[in-house]
Amino acid sequence: MTSTHSTEKNSADSTHIDVVHIVACDRNHCIGKDNQLAWHLPADLQHFKTLTTGGVIVMGRKTFDSLGRLLPKRSHHVITRDTTWQADGVKVAHSLADAIAHAKVDAAARGLSEIFIIGGGEIYAQSLALADRLEITRVDLSVDGDAFYPADLSDFVLTWQSDTQSDEKSGVQFYFTTYTRQNDKSAQNSQGATKTAQGMNA
Repeated sequence: MTSTHSTEKNSADSTHIDVVHIVACDRNHCIGKDNQLAWHLPADLQHFKTLTTGGVIVMGRKTFDSLGRLLPKRSHHVITRDTTWQADGVKVAHSLADAIAHAKVDAAARGLSEIFIIGGGEIYAQSLALADRLEITRVDLSVDGDAFYPADLSDFVLTWQSDTQSDEKSGVQFYFTTYTRQNDKSAQNSQGATKTAQGMNA
């Protein structure tokens, strides 16, 4: 089942912009190897496209390099320590804090209510404490990878989960989930969720 979530295009100021992680990971929280995804799931790619198109995305430079191009209809913010690095169509920041601050201003100017952090592993780990929501695709594999998503999601609750799907070509099973920070009571109440995210990490 495809997620019904969509980027909200209501007016917002930069102090009320949600930080959202969007990621796919396997049973052991692996997200990839050699700067590439360790699987090919067209439905997950479509899920990513549905959520992020028209929005603002934040990523590390290696993740940007792995894309190979600008993603259509998205505003790109890239974090790099290299003060000489630049790319056409990209807003460059040299720290996570600056990237998020600039991305929030960008989102507010576009009438959006959220920004998406799309990788890689270090950026996810550094920004988890700042995240309001997590959009995680759970892939039923155990791969030999070198990049991982944080395992401890105890500050979040599971507020939505799709049915399990099977990829037509590979047969790999996966499902989509949404986690919301526990102090966001409105999200918990609207979804009626009581299960903690940590319990889903097994």
